[in-house]
Amino acid sequence: MRADSGLWELPGGKQEPGESLADCLERELKEELGVKVAVGPLFRREAGRHQTGAFTLHCFHCRIIKGVPAAMEHRELAWVDPSRAPDFELCPVDRKILRSLAAERQPEKQISTPG
Repeated sequence: MRADSGLWELPGGKQEPGESLADCLERELKEELGVKVAVGPLFRREAGRHQTGAFTLHCFHCRIIKGVPAAMEHRELAWVDPSRAPDFELCPVDRKILRSLAAERQPEKQISTPG
């Protein structure tokens, strides 16, 4: 999603007091994309800094169970393969997450030995 800053960022947001991380992500994706999701396992945690201070980004595997993603709160929405992250001007911590996701999705290389 393209934020008002002009940078692309992953969807999500701040956890409310008493809210689990999964509940936070479900709420944020409904608000930002208009979809209902099933939150799966944690993929990665990444520390970052913003002008307001330090934060930790928790990235989960999710599956859309209802709705079609739409840019509800941001200027644009793009659904792209994580390997295309270098094509976008991303928030630095999101770039790290997408690099990890792209690496995870790479097929294992076959090693052949002379026989």
